[in-house]
Amino acid sequence: MNNQSAETLNTRLFPLYGVRLIEASAGTGKTYTIANLYLRLLLGHGPDDDKHKSTAHCQTLSVDQILVVTFTEASTGELRDRIRARIHDARLAFIESHSQDSFLQTIMDDLDRHEERIQLLLAAERQMDEAAIFTIHGFCQRMLKQYAFESNTMFSSELLTDESHLLNVSTEDFWRRTLYPMSKSLTALARSLWSTPESLLAAIGSWLNKPDLQIISGKLPNSLDAFHKHYVTPYLAIKTLWLNDREIIQAQLRNCGLKTNCKSLKRLPEMEAFIQSDELIPVLGKDSWNLYSTETLQASLKKHAHLPEHQIFSKIDNLLNNPISLKKAFQSMILKQAFESIKYQLNQLKAMRHQLSFDDLLTNLSVALTGAHGSTLAEAVRSQFRVAMIDEFQDTDSQQYAIFKSIYIESRDNSAGLFMIGDPKQAIYAFRGADIFTYIEARRQVSAHYTLGTNWRSSSAMVETVNSIFSRSSAPFIYRDDIPFHPVSASNSGRQKKLTVNGKCLPAGQIWLPERNDKTIGSGVYQDIMSSATSIEINRLLTLADKKQCLIGTGKTTRPLRADDIAILVRNRKQGQLIRNTLAQQGIASVYLSNSDSVFASQEAKDLRRLLSACLTPTNDFALLSALAAPLFSLSASQLDLLNHDAHAWEQTIEEFSHYQKIWFDQGVLPMLRCIIYQRNIAENLLTSEFGERQLTDLLHLGELLAREEMALNNHHALYRWLSEAVSSPNKNAAEQQLHLESENNLVKIVTIHKSKGLEYNVVFLPFICTYNEAKQPLYHDKTNNKTVLDLEGQKTSLHQAEKERLAEDLRLLYVALTRSVHCCYLGIAPYKRGSKSETTDLHKTAIGYLLNDGNSIEANEISTLLNMLINDCQSFSVSHPPDDELAPYQPLVTDKQELTALSFTGKIERNWWVTSYSALSKSAVAHSYTSLPDQEFETTAPDASIEAPGHDLEVQQESLQVSTEPLPSEDEFSLFCFPKGARPGTFLHTLFERVDFAVSDDDVLNNFVREELLKEGYEEHWQPALCQMLKNCLHTPLDGESLYLGKIPKHQRKIEMEFYIPIIKLSPSKLNNLIASHDQLSKDAGALDFPQIQGMLKGFIDLTFEHQGKWYILDYKSNWLGANKEAYTRDKMAQAMVDHRYDLQYQLYALALHRLLKQRIPDYDYGKHFGGVIYLFLRGITLNDPKRHGIYDHRPTKILIEKLDNLFSGATNNKSSQENKCA
Repeated sequence: MNNQSAETLNTRLFPLYGVRLIEASAGTGKTYTIANLYLRLLLGHGPDDDKHKSTAHCQTLSVDQILVVTFTEASTGELRDRIRARIHDARLAFIESHSQDSFLQTIMDDLDRHEERIQLLLAAERQMDEAAIFTIHGFCQRMLKQYAFESNTMFSSELLTDESHLLNVSTEDFWRRTLYPMSKSLTALARSLWSTPESLLAAIGSWLNKPDLQIISGKLPNSLDAFHKHYVTPYLAIKTLWLNDREIIQAQLRNCGLKTNCKSLKRLPEMEAFIQSDELIPVLGKDSWNLYSTETLQASLKKHAHLPEHQIFSKIDNLLNNPISLKKAFQSMILKQAFESIKYQLNQLKAMRHQLSFDDLLTNLSVALTGAHGSTLAEAVRSQFRVAMIDEFQDTDSQQYAIFKSIYIESRDNSAGLFMIGDPKQAIYAFRGADIFTYIEARRQVSAHYTLGTNWRSSSAMVETVNSIFSRSSAPFIYRDDIPFHPVSASNSGRQKKLTVNGKCLPAGQIWLPERNDKTIGSGVYQDIMSSATSIEINRLLTLADKKQCLIGTGKTTRPLRADDIAILVRNRKQGQLIRNTLAQQGIASVYLSNSDSVFASQEAKDLRRLLSACLTPTNDFALLSALAAPLFSLSASQLDLLNHDAHAWEQTIEEFSHYQKIWFDQGVLPMLRCIIYQRNIAENLLTSEFGERQLTDLLHLGELLAREEMALNNHHALYRWLSEAVSSPNKNAAEQQLHLESENNLVKIVTIHKSKGLEYNVVFLPFICTYNEAKQPLYHDKTNNKTVLDLEGQKTSLHQAEKERLAEDLRLLYVALTRSVHCCYLGIAPYKRGSKSETTDLHKTAIGYLLNDGNSIEANEISTLLNMLINDCQSFSVSHPPDDELAPYQPLVTDKQELTALSFTGKIERNWWVTSYSALSKSAVAHSYTSLPDQEFETTAPDASIEAPGHDLEVQQESLQVSTEPLPSEDEFSLFCFPKGARPGTFLHTLFERVDFAVSDDDVLNNFVREELLKEGYEEHWQPALCQMLKNCLHTPLDGESLYLGKIPKHQRKIEMEFYIPIIKLSPSKLNNLIASHDQLSKDAGALDFPQIQGMLKGFIDLTFEHQGKWYILDYKSNWLGANKEAYTRDKMAQAMVDHRYDLQYQLYALALHRLLKQRIPDYDYGKHFGGVIYLFLRGITLNDPKRHGIYDHRPTKILIEKLDNLFSGATNNKSSQENKCA
C-alpha cells in the first residue's frame, strides 16, 4: 500500500511528465486547474530545475497531442469551452504583456519569445474544435478505427448507441426457452417473482455493466433437474405425507394442547387448501412452513401440553433447516441463468449484426492492448498523445483504468504524462458501473499525489461546516487510508460571502431536530415533519427577502434572496414529489430537475399521435373523434356528444382539421402545431392546471423533435409512423428525448443528489438526510481478487460487506450534497428508525449518524448531546426545532414589467426558392397517367411505398391511415401476391430490406428476424414463410443474370437510404419534358410533367446504392401489386408500371445524383466505366432460378441524357456538364 502523503498542487510548478494523481475536493477549481495545465503544455512551460529538463515538456505540444478524457458529452463540451476561453485570455495577456491574473503573469514572466507564443495560442484557439477532448467511449472508438490493424477491428462495425432493443429480444428469448416449458406450479412461482420479461431484465440490469462480475452460487442448483431433486421433491414428499395423513395430523394439532388463538390453528384451513393445491409455496404470509415447525408449536403450547408426535413435523424441521429456501433457490438459479444467457445472446446478436455497444469499445481496446500487437498499439497511442489528462477519474472502472495503465504506466516512458484528476469523496455513480475500488487500486500504484487546498465556491462558514462534520470520524469515508479527508480552506472571496436575515449572518449549518426526540420515529412521520418544515422555512425566507430583510452577497454588494437561489436535494422522485406538494401548499412554485423520462412516454406524446392521425385523415370520423377526446383539447363529454348530434358542427370540425392538414403539407408540422395551439387555446387551457407548464413544455418539445425528423423524412405518413414507433418504444437514455426544463423562471429547484454533482446553490436543504436504503443484494468488492462479487447464496458476511459499501457510498453522497451549498445548508435530523419501535435509532446506518458518533449506534436521547458537541467544535452550526408555524401562502412580490414590442421585419425573403422532390415533380404526370387507366386497373394497381423519404413512395401521401377492411387470407393464401397493398405494407417491406443482414445464411436467424418485425408491426405471423422466401429470392437471385447477388455485397460496399440534394438554378417543365422524352422511351410514353418553374434544391433518398466489380448501382424496392402470379411481372408489364408511376423520372434523378457524387469521389471518373445502372425490384414477382428474370427491371440511362440533365439543373447553356455542381 502506498501511504505517501499528498502534496498541495502548485499549478505553475507541477511536473508535466510521469504518472500523477490529483485529488480535487469539491469547489477547489478542478476544471480551472486542467485548463491551466493544458495551457502550460501548449506553451512548452516545463519545470525550471535541470534535473527534469531531459524528460519535461519544454517543447510545445499541439491540441492534437494533448488528450483530455472525461465521462459525459456535456463534460467534454464544458472542458472544451473552458480551455478555449483560457487560451483566449492567455493570448490577450501576451499581446498586452500584462495580466491581472497572477498565474498568467507568472507564465509570461517565465517564457520568452512572446510573439511566437501569441501565434501558437492563436492557432490552438482556432483548432479547439479538433482538439483531442473525448468521452472515454469516444476515445476508444477513435483509437479502434485509427489503429484497426493493431486492434484487429472490423472496418464495417456499426456503433450501437442503445442496446435496449437487443436486451429485450434476448430477455424475451430466455423467457420463452426457460419459463414456458416449466410446470404450472413453477411458472406461477416465476410469475410471482417477475411478472414480465422486463421485470426480469430489471432485476439483473445492473449486473450487465460490470465486466469483471464474479458470481458465487456453489450451494445452489445449477439446473432445473437439480432444483427438482434437492428442493421440489422434498416439498412434494411433505405435501403427499400430509395429504395422506391429513386426518391424523389435524387431530394431533387440535388435541395436543395448542393455545386456541395461535396462528398454527387459525391458519390450518389455509394450509389444508395449500396441501391439496398444485402450489409449491404456502400463501400464508411470511410465516409459511414455520407455523408448523417444532419451535413454533412448542412456543404455542399450553402448560403441561405435549408436542404432536407425527413425523411430518420433524420433516418440516428438516426442510426449514436448509439455509436456502425453495423460493430463494429458484430465484437465484433463474437469475444466474438469465444473466449468463442474456449476456451471451446479446453479444451474439451484436456480432451477427456487426454492431458494437459503448461498453464493447472499452472491452475491445482493452483486449487489443493486452494482445499480440498490444505493445505496438500502446506505443502508437502514446506517441500520438504525449500527455493524457483523465478528468473525473473517481468514476473509472477496471477496464478503463487497464487501458490507460497499458498505454502510459506499464511502458515506464517518463517523457509521456498521465494525470489522473478526480475526487474519491465524490464517487457516487456505482449504479452506472463506476468502481471506487479501481480508483483505490490506482491510488496505491501511483506515488505522486497532489491535492487542491482552497475552496473557491463556498463561504468560509460553509467550508468550516463541512470540515467540522467530516473531521468528527477517524474514517469519515470508511476506507481510512485510501479515501482520506483533507480539510480545505476558504478563498479570500469566500470569507466575504454572507447570507443575512434581519441584519445578522445566518449560521451555515442549520440543523433541525424535532422537539420530542427521546423516542424513535418512522419514515413517514420523519418525512412529513421535514417536508413541512422546509416549505415553511422557504416561505419565511422569501417573504423576508421581498422586504429586503434576507440578503446574500459578497462584501458590500448584496441583493435579496430569490427562489432560484434555493435547492432542495433529495434521493429519489418520491421524495421530490412529496416536497413539491408541500411547497405548493405554501404557494411556492418549484421545478423538479432530475426527471430523466423520455418525452415520448408522456400523455402529450400519445395525444399528439392522435392529433397527427386526425390531421392526415380529417374525414376519418374515428381518428378525428379520438383526437378531440384526448386530454390535450380539454373537451368535456357533453361537448364531444354535441359533435355526434350536430351535423353542421361536425362539418365545421372536419373543415378545421382539413385546414390544419393544408398547413402541414404546405409549411410543415411545427407551423401546423402552433396554429392548433393558438386556434384551440391549448396553451391557455394547459396553464390553468397544476402541472400545465410541464405539459406545454412537453408538447413544444415534441413539436421540435417532429420538425427535426420531418427534415429527414419529408413525408407526412412517414412522420406519423416515426412518432408512433417512438411512443411505443420510448428511450429515456437518448439525450434528445429527455424531458426539458419546463421553466427557467424564479423557481425553487428540487434535484436528486446524484444530479446535483458539479452544481452549486446559494442555499441548500437536505430535509431527508436520515433516510437510507439497506443493501438489497450481496453485491460487493472482493479485495482478495480485486473483483466485484455477487453472492447468490446470500451469506451473512457477503451481505455485511455489501452494507458496508452502501454506507460508504452514502457518506460520499452526503459530501456531495453538503458541498453544493455556497452560503447555508439545512439538515433534517431525527431519531429515525425503520421498522419496529425501540430506543436505539438507525442513525448509525445513515451517513450523518455515522459521522456524528463515529459509526457507533445512537440512542434516541443521545442525539441532542452529539449535536451540542458538534456546535462546541464549530460555531457555524445552529440547532433548532423544525418550524411548524401556520404562515399565509407565499405571494411573490409583483414588480412592474417593461412592455416588450417586437421589431418589424424590413428585409426581403426570396419566395421563389424551395426544396422540392421527385414526388412533387411527378405528381401531376402520375395523376394524368392514372386517369387514362380503366377503373378496375386503377383500383387494383397499388403503388409501393418508397420514394423521396426513407421507405416511402409518392402515393404514401394519398393513402389513408385506416387499417384495411379486406378479410384475412385463408391459410393457403398467405403468399406474397396476397400480402396487403398500400402505404403501410409497402413501408413494412422496405423496412425488412433496411434491417435484414444481407449475408444471413441461417434459416432460424432469418425466421426469427421476420417474426420479430411482423409482431412489431402488428401483422399475422402466418406471413412469415412468404416474407422469408421473398428475402431469399431477392438476396440470392443474380440481378444481372450472372454474378450480381445482393447477398454477396459486403456491408461496407453498400449505402442504405442515401440522401442527396441537387441544386436547381432554374427548371421549367417544358425543358425537362423535351429532354427526357428525347432520350428515354419510357419518358416518351409517359404523360407530360407539369409544375411551376423551380429554383432551389431537389431532395431525395435512394433505397440502396452499392458497388460491384468497380461499378456503382442504384437499386429501388417496389411493392406494387401488378397481378396474382409472376407472369404479371414481365419486363413489358413492369415497364408499363414504370410509366404509370413515372419511375423513369425517379431513376433519372437518382442517376444524376450518383453521377455527380462519383465525379467528386473517383479520380478519372468515367460514366461508362463506373456507372452500372439502375435496378428496380418488383418484390412480389421475383423467384429463384428464374431465367426470364420476372420482377427485375434494370436500365442504364444514356451518358448524354445524364450530362444534359446535369446542365439543365445547373442552368448551363452548353452541352458540357458543369464541374462546379455538387451533390450532397
